[in-house]
Amino acid sequence: MKKIITLLLLVFGLFQATAQQPKQGPPTPPQKGVNWKLAKEQQQKMEMYKVQFVTKKLQLSKEEAEAFWPVYEANRREVQEIVKTKIGDEIALQEAMLNAKKKLKISLKPILKTDDRINQALKIDREFLNRMKGEMGKRKAAMGKRKGNIESRKRKPNPENRRDF
Repeated sequence: MKKIITLLLLVFGLFQATAQQPKQGPPTPPQKGVNWKLAKEQQQKMEMYKVQFVTKKLQLSKEEAEAFWPVYEANRREVQEIVKTKIGDEIALQEAMLNAKKKLKISLKPILKTDDRINQALKIDREFLNRMKGEMGKRKAAMGKRKGNIESRKRKPNPENRRDF
C-alpha cells in the first residue's frame, strides 16, 4: 500500500510540476499578513490528502491509478478553465460543466470499467469537499471551546455589584 501511495504521489507531483506555467508580467507584491509559503505548503498537503482519499475511496489498483490520474487532472484543468471563461453566463457555465462531466465519464469507462465506480468518481470531488468542510468545522469548534475556556477564566463584572453615582 505504501508503494502505491508513494507512486501516486510521485505521479501526481510530476503532473503538478509539468502543469505549472511561468507567469507573464510583473510578480504580485506580497500582501501584509499573508504567509504565502505556509499557504502553498497547506495546499500541497491538501492535494496529497485528496490523492489518498480518492485512491482509497475508488479502490484503485496501481495500473488503474496510473491511468486515472492523468485523465482526472486534465478534467480538473478543463473545469478550471470553464469557470474562468464562462463566469458571467450561468447557463453556459452549467452546460459546459455538464459536457466536461460527460467527457470525463467517457474517458473513465476503459479505466474503471463499471458504472458504479465511474459514478463514484464523478461524485468524489463533492465528497472530498464535504469531508474537508466537516473537518474544518470540527477544528473551528475545538478552537472555540479553547477560546471559551480562556474567556471563562477571566473575571466578568457582576451587574449587582455595580454602583451608580
